[in-house]
Amino acid sequence: MIKTATKIVALTSLAAFAVMPVQAGTKTFKEVVVVEEEPTPWYNASLSTGYDSLYMFRGANVLRGSGYGPGLWWTNADFTWNITDSDFLTIGAWMAFGLDSSSSYSGYRELDSYVSYTKTIGNLALGLGYTNYYVFPDRPGNLYANELNASVAYDVDLGFMSLIPSVAYYFNLGPDSATDSGVFSTASSFLNFRLDGSIPVIADVVSIDPWAALGLNFGYNLDGNLQEFDGLNNLEFGVAVPWQVNEVISLSAYVAYSYAFENLWGTTQPNTFWGGASVAFAF
Repeated sequence: MIKTATKIVALTSLAAFAVMPVQAGTKTFKEVVVVEEEPTPWYNASLSTGYDSLYMFRGANVLRGSGYGPGLWWTNADFTWNITDSDFLTIGAWMAFGLDSSSSYSGYRELDSYVSYTKTIGNLALGLGYTNYYVFPDRPGNLYANELNASVAYDVDLGFMSLIPSVAYYFNLGPDSATDSGVFSTASSFLNFRLDGSIPVIADVVSIDPWAALGLNFGYNLDGNLQEFDGLNNLEFGVAVPWQVNEVISLSAYVAYSYAFENLWGTTQPNTFWGGASVAFAF
């Protein structure tokens, strides 16, 4: 019943510094031209909001309301402290609202708070994080989850496009689902293999960003009989089209498909299509 707000911090670039000496005899004084990039800011912040036609989380259709499920409106805010050129600390919050007024999920609200640390080594990014999930008590039970995560990603530049293969592991600290306040079983986990691509259409303005992902479940999601299982969870494909309107505003739209190997939580069909759109403001 969760939406992750994890992210990969962009790799920082080195400042350019050039000196152009004057040939002897051409001038009576020494001329030095220095070219420098603007200094890297000590922080980055963003505010974004968007709509998803379904609430899909780790392969599961979370809000089974009228029809196959309602849409979701969400807002996210985060702040990143650029500790060094290769060390980043991010804190943020994600708030979501279910949009179905004709089911038990009509009042669905969820607040996720997260903190993550990212270390970059060249094109390699290593991440550690913590997320607290809280579902507002409009119905009994299943209200909290505390989760640790670890990730590794590598940026590959192919010239005409970039690729980022990544692996992320999520571990639930509790409380246990056997209690009234737990969403998942304590010590259950989820492993996600993902490949993201980006093909520029208009340099630094519009791109086509496809992705593919494979999820492995270890007692985290339940099957159609609400029993724990280990193994293949879902296979996912999607494509997004981000548009950088200016230095502050960006827009994005996406479509996605997921094949579920199990009827996850008894709410997820084998084949699911969904999509969404968002707007983000960078500061």
